[in-house]
Amino acid sequence: MIRNDIGLSRLFLALKASKKFIKAKINIDPSDLISIISFGNRVNKICQFTNDEEILVESLDNVKISGKGNLNDALVYGMQMLSTEMRKIGGKVHRIFILTDNKLNKDEEKLLNLANIAKGLNIYVDACQIGKTVNYSKSILKRISQFTGGDYGFFNNPEATINSGKSFASKKTIIKSNGYISFEKKEKAAPLLSKIALPLRRPNFMEIRLMMRNGNTEQKKCAICHSAKAPLTGADFFSEGRYCPSCDRPIHLSCAAMWAKKSSPEKRNIFRCPFCYFLVKIPLSAVSLVSKKKDNSKNKIEILETINTTKMKRIPAEEINKINASCSYCHNIFVGEYQVFKCENCGSYYHEPCLQKVFKEIGACRYCGYKITSK
Repeated sequence: MIRNDIGLSRLFLALKASKKFIKAKINIDPSDLISIISFGNRVNKICQFTNDEEILVESLDNVKISGKGNLNDALVYGMQMLSTEMRKIGGKVHRIFILTDNKLNKDEEKLLNLANIAKGLNIYVDACQIGKTVNYSKSILKRISQFTGGDYGFFNNPEATINSGKSFASKKTIIKSNGYISFEKKEKAAPLLSKIALPLRRPNFMEIRLMMRNGNTEQKKCAICHSAKAPLTGADFFSEGRYCPSCDRPIHLSCAAMWAKKSSPEKRNIFRCPFCYFLVKIPLSAVSLVSKKKDNSKNKIEILETINTTKMKRIPAEEINKINASCSYCHNIFVGEYQVFKCENCGSYYHEPCLQKVFKEIGACRYCGYKITSK
């Protein structure tokens, strides 16, 4: 997104097109709700669903470049957010609008499976591709859009790119409805939604270190039981704690298992976060935990004895200018002034001086939290 091979920075053009889309969409129907997520090395929720044009436009200032886009996770996240809105769909069409330069980390087989799920949920996927490409007819973005009934556009000049936002906003079909999903539609949607449930996020190495310092006084408290120690297992949060991938609230794994058992008996390991209603899942082993007697000596979830590690790989000097990402420490781009290293686990990049600072401060990759063993 930092390249300017089509006259202006791709990121600049994408943001301009996004603002055009927001303004046009709100003008067409002020009741439409729009949410914004960005996706690079990880997916970030930039703005919750709202129809406030000013809030939406201002939130675009929080978009940051963080490597190649993880399209798989972005689609799952987007469908998840829409699934929470599907209880009230009267007169609305649910759409995902992807705006990217197609510099993506992607698994095409998984993406086509996600497209099939989106189609089953009546979610249309529109895609706007920016920049030069060899053969856009084979673009996975185009295939996803066509499969879901959405629209696809490829733009390689600044003016057309900026105006594309308005064009995509105008593509809308009004569906007459009583405002709620029918029983038959709910039955059809339920198994599809379960396929896009995201696992609770495990604390990374840096978060665990912070919680364990000062005699464990920095531990998080579970948002369900309001305690640092899990009532069922007696485990500390740094060993059993997890986070909702959407609202980031801390939850004990055993508390999540008990909540899932009560709220969704038929899908015991899949449930909605009790705070943001995001669809999440837990391991089946955690579900079996709450079915046993409360014997702490047997049921306690053990702390992982091994710590995940990673190595830092040096990037050849001739390839530094090809890096389409910024430093994960200082957030500056790479211009060849320093050697550059790449985390073998998550793919994040560092200037050599920045990597030395990271190693001295936490001894782990700043993005994925894996302990650095060598560089």
